[in-house]
This record gives sequence, C-alpha cells and structure tokens, in this order.
Amino acid sequence: MSTASKIAQKIEKAWSSIAPPSHEDMKYFTVGWGKGEQHLFLDVKPVDVDRQDERFLVADVLAEMSPVATAAYLGPYLMTFFEDLAFQEKEGFFSEPMVRGSVLALLARPRTWSDVLRPNLPRNCKEALGDAVNYIVKSQEMLELDLSQIGSLEKLARSIARDIAWEP
Repeated sequence: MSTASKIAQKIEKAWSSIAPPSHEDMKYFTVGWGKGEQHLFLDVKPVDVDRQDERFLVADVLAEMSPVATAAYLGPYLMTFFEDLAFQEKEGFFSEPMVRGSVLALLARPRTWSDVLRPNLPRNCKEALGDAVNYIVKSQEMLELDLSQIGSLEKLARSIARDIAWEP
C-alpha cells in the first residue's frame, strides 16, 4: 500500500533525471512575476530546489512559467505536497496551504495535462504523477476536495493511465 511519504519518494526519484529548464524556457518567469523567486529556480535542478525557502513555500509560480518549466518544477511542489500530506496523516492537520492550493489548482486545470505535462514529462515522471493523482483522489476527504476537483483529478488520472498504456 502506498503512503504519502512513498509517493513523495517516487516523485523525487522520477524527477531526479530532470535537468534545469533552459534560460529560454525561463525567460518570461525571470523577467516578469518571478523575479523574486528566480534564485530558487534558475539553473537549479528540480530536485535541488530549496523547498524550505519561504519564497518557495508561499509562491504560486507554476502558472507563471513556460510549459517546460512548469512540468520540471512541478516535481518539488509535488514532493512538498506529499510530505505535508504525510504530516497531516500522522498529526491530523496540514501546514502548507499555499503549496497545497498551487498543486491542486494546476492539476485540476482542464488543459494542464494536454498542454503542459504530457508533452514535457518523460514516462517515469508520468508514472509517478499518475500514482500521485490517484493518491490525491483516494485522499479526497482529508484534502476536502469538492466535486469539481475530484472530477478533474479523476479525468487527469485516466488521461495519464491512457498515455502510459500507449507509450512504448
């Protein structure tokens, strides 16, 4: 049986192969809204992002990046999301509302899979993401998801599974 901690480990292992996005893929982020956070991301592998930095914990930057960068940096946000979910499973409350909201909002958006994640993630990351989304759906009561979020996440899980089944 998977636990939130094991999902975080799967994500870390999968995203460890992802290189930092190019400066070209980061240009709108570093020029615009993300100037204060660029030190966290620019030229930093996703698994090496300082997830304890207060700017990381409160910034909703995933929607401000290019699709390539969003796919890459979803990894550290997912790791933090699942570490916090493991904390909630143990202690009964969560501590990272901004990370939780950012991850759930991105995953529930209708075109996130087709436009951002599917074309920019390798198979191992898609598999880890599939496990993560299924765990989120399974934890819907603890996460207090509404019906719209549940429906979107179930659709995302099916899309990921279908993609993996067709991928060589």
